[in-house]
Amino acid sequence: MGALLVLGLIAVALLGRARWEVATTTLTTTSHATSELSGELRVAQVTDFHNIPRYAQVREIVALVRDSDPHVIALTGDLINTSNRTLEPVRWLLRGLSEIGVPMYFVDGNHDHWSDDQQRLHGILEQFGVQRLSNEHRGLSGEWGQLTLIGVDDYFSGHGDLAAAVDGAPDGFRFVLTHSPEILPHLDRHGIDYAICGHTHGGQIRLPFIGAIYQPHRQFFPKVSKGGYTDGAATLFVDSGVGVTGPKLRFLNQSQVTLHRIGPAR
Repeated sequence: MGALLVLGLIAVALLGRARWEVATTTLTTTSHATSELSGELRVAQVTDFHNIPRYAQVREIVALVRDSDPHVIALTGDLINTSNRTLEPVRWLLRGLSEIGVPMYFVDGNHDHWSDDQQRLHGILEQFGVQRLSNEHRGLSGEWGQLTLIGVDDYFSGHGDLAAAVDGAPDGFRFVLTHSPEILPHLDRHGIDYAICGHTHGGQIRLPFIGAIYQPHRQFFPKVSKGGYTDGAATLFVDSGVGVTGPKLRFLNQSQVTLHRIGPAR
């Protein structure tokens, strides 16, 4: 009887932790060294928001991004769910991020494409000054030097076209925003230096020494789930994101936003 009580208490504690990791967001910082930039570029990534309905957590996300002092904010898809009762949480997020006063860029994710609210979402993005990129590129310059920012639509839902996105892009540092890691095998041959995405949620539930045991769309023990991966000279960072789908649980995989520090090696 005592053993059953202990097991029950452990199960309750683990469930509480798993729910806490969903409702509390943290900041992760990662670095990428390149000689193609003259100074450090800081990009704050928010991915897989999934229309989080908790206003306090949305304020927390905005504060984390603001305090990371980014030059650019990257929204890498799935701001909304396939079905949504309201888009007000997205308005909370974008209103807060817009007040930081730095350029914001967005690429669609699979749930954005699947939702009947996609056009409404695009209107809200425009309202708050977010630039939506769909298989196209922009030149950016600043104290870090010059780079080409490439927005690639979602490969998972069949909308991505990296070749079209880089068509006419100059040489130099090429930085990709996209939603899903299916783009990984295409990066090197198109001269990409660094890419960031989301989609996987890091599996939501992770185990020590194993990592993700499952991620969306029947992928068990996925090889690409969270963190950095390479394709030749290209690097892809997969962010586990802030929101969830399916069970409202995370474990060893807390809700996060990521600050990417890109520039010369220190």
